[in-house]
Amino acid sequence: MEKLWTRNFTILTIGSLISALGNSAASVGFGILVYQKTGSPLALAFFTIANIVPRILTGFIAGPYVDRHSRRKIVYRLDYLSSFLFACIAMILFSGYFNVLVFTLLASVFGIIDTIYQLAFMSMFPEVITKGNHSRAYSLSSLIWPLSAAIMAPIAAFMIETYVFGIALLMAFNAITHCLAASVESTIRLEEVLNLKQVTGFQFIEDLKEGFHYYRIEKGIFGIAILFAAFSFVYASQDLLRMPYFISSDVYTIQHFSFIITASSIGRILGGIIHYTFKYPPHKRYLIAVCVYFTVEILSASMLYMPYVVMVTFSFIVGLLSVTSFNIRMTATQVYIPTQLRGRVNSTQNLLWNIGAIIGALATGLIAEFTTLDYRLIMLLLATVSISAIILVPVRMHHEFKKIYNADI
Repeated sequence: MEKLWTRNFTILTIGSLISALGNSAASVGFGILVYQKTGSPLALAFFTIANIVPRILTGFIAGPYVDRHSRRKIVYRLDYLSSFLFACIAMILFSGYFNVLVFTLLASVFGIIDTIYQLAFMSMFPEVITKGNHSRAYSLSSLIWPLSAAIMAPIAAFMIETYVFGIALLMAFNAITHCLAASVESTIRLEEVLNLKQVTGFQFIEDLKEGFHYYRIEKGIFGIAILFAAFSFVYASQDLLRMPYFISSDVYTIQHFSFIITASSIGRILGGIIHYTFKYPPHKRYLIAVCVYFTVEILSASMLYMPYVVMVTFSFIVGLLSVTSFNIRMTATQVYIPTQLRGRVNSTQNLLWNIGAIIGALATGLIAEFTTLDYRLIMLLLATVSISAIILVPVRMHHEFKKIYNADI
């Protein structure tokens, strides 16, 4: 077997980790900033939706673009742009200025940037992995965000609770990390396989048609897209209400919320290490994935009803199992989808997932704003969507899912 830690893989992994540290801090800061300033779950929902809506149109346009242009250049150039924007946000916050409309619009801008970045990164990542190392590589990739969140969530909570300009400092830190990441990523040297068809007129429309046509041929890939759209619906409700639940509680604080994030992140780290060192038998991956889906949805929905120690434990288990879900899905699908189609297929999947997240965030925000239902009960009720989707999609379409998940790669 060829070695995994090639020059390109090492550079891309280091760059991803550096930028993830800043993003983890900023993601905690943004949500708390909006909720603290407005006290409204609906305002937080609109902030979330503003970040998601531009991803839909951007995904349509960016998928064909990413397949035709250097993914390497897209990745590091967008990191430089993000560095500049976060530096501007830090200066705005240091001045004491806040306007919910302005920050909601900024959320839209970052939604566009992140969509293009993720499509480019996901399309490039398999190209820096040597043959036979895809499972280990995606296991390592799955460690980056949780490791960053485990480190930065408590630090971010401490900064916000301790310093008047704590959130501004977090944004400045994020600007620095993105600049460093871009500088590292720009040194990658890669011969990329791109879509070289001649562009005529509205060629991107034809490119998109090819992406959607792939779903007609590969029902399993389409089923995965639908399943995770349902998951996005439910995760949007949980992400929206968990933080307000802790902030508005008479018992808990922001620090308690940060430890929930840390517990999940530590679980993801351990799960990533397990996947890095242990390869699940190919013929068992489908069964493992379905069991994980059910367990994660049940624990996530019931978590806030538990005593705090159990909450932390459940969060850890969810993090641990989520890595299994991520690793099986990403390893199977990104190798299964032809490289010249990845950008378009990934963009259409993102479209469906974003629609699910928009509907979930809007429905959750409206229910929380205009009813007296306990936040925990709202999350529990909405979890029926994802549990039903597991039964209707991977369980019912088991032949199609097994063909993808159980492939020996």
